[in-house]
Amino acid sequence: MYDRSSNRIVAELPGGLDARFCEVMNTAPVMIWVSGQDRLCSWFNRPWLTFTGRSIEQELGIGWTEGVHQDDLGRCLHIYTSHFDDRKEFRMEYRLQRYDGVYRWIDDTGIPRYDRQGTFQGYIGSCVDIQERRQALGEMRVHLLEVADLNRSADAAMLSAAISHELNQPLAAIMANAEAAGILLEASQPDLDQVKEILSDIRRDDKRAADVISHMRRFLKKNDIGFHDIDLNETVHVVREILGPYATAKAVVLSVAWEVGPLTVRADPIQLQQVVLNLALNGVEAIGGSPFRASTLTILTTRVDAHTAEISVADSGIGIPADRLELIFEPFFTTKKEGTGLGLSIARAIVENHGGKIWAENLQEGGAMFRLTLPLATAPPG
Repeated sequence: MYDRSSNRIVAELPGGLDARFCEVMNTAPVMIWVSGQDRLCSWFNRPWLTFTGRSIEQELGIGWTEGVHQDDLGRCLHIYTSHFDDRKEFRMEYRLQRYDGVYRWIDDTGIPRYDRQGTFQGYIGSCVDIQERRQALGEMRVHLLEVADLNRSADAAMLSAAISHELNQPLAAIMANAEAAGILLEASQPDLDQVKEILSDIRRDDKRAADVISHMRRFLKKNDIGFHDIDLNETVHVVREILGPYATAKAVVLSVAWEVGPLTVRADPIQLQQVVLNLALNGVEAIGGSPFRASTLTILTTRVDAHTAEISVADSGIGIPADRLELIFEPFFTTKKEGTGLGLSIARAIVENHGGKIWAENLQEGGAMFRLTLPLATAPPG
């Protein structure tokens, strides 16, 4: 039986909860919820009810979802139900309406609970208000995006010598072919078929040089953030064109593979190119510290599920020290002697600004992989 005046359960609760547990949880400094085997919530502690300003009867079952921001509700329920079915711990952030009508960002962690016989009883979760932390992170992200142009220029400077070399090849070929065509045309009976072949080669080399210049010009262009539908496969293609000469100069084999079919996301193409290029440049540099393995850098695009796409960048370097994996995206943290510590923090700011996530992991065979996921703009045809 429930005593509304004290938010106390005076009899045994569903799922094996008792009054003593509820009394302790009511004094906790965090909001706590409990659900049963049927996924429905069976109890909320006093801090939760104080935050929402609602009665426990209003929150029970799926009543609590009424307070979740509509833009977050679908994602919230997907995380909850998918982890519930697998009996796995989960963590999610969403906006919950406070008693005064204001939505606040909440960090919610749920873990499965079992009785003494090991029988699954449901979940117990704890929530904290992270609104101020989110605002601080948002302000920092804005500042990082403001210096993104400077970081992009630094990347371009590193690539300039290799790109110059790449341009020299088609330009030299154009000059040689033009001279050959001139000689042929001076003949009394010029071989027009051969001239046509030469002109075709000139057009091909001209396009190659123009593409390199065009990609770099767009990459360096200082622009306002412009979100529209783009294909992640095209993003990786452009990065390959820009990075290819530099990787070759560093004796690194660049391998790229695309998901079959478009991976359409809502994004700023230049900013995403900057993220992938920065990760790839870091990978090329990391490979220099691993002289006993083949020097390879692999960039892949993958459809994770109906709602998410991923780009991964894997190198054959020496990997990242385990104690630094959680720190490498922090501003000014760097493992390079001359690094600014801004590249990866800018990358994270851009990815999160696009509603995605980015993280790093060490590969079992050696080297490191950076992975970023983004929400797809459209689901694949069923």
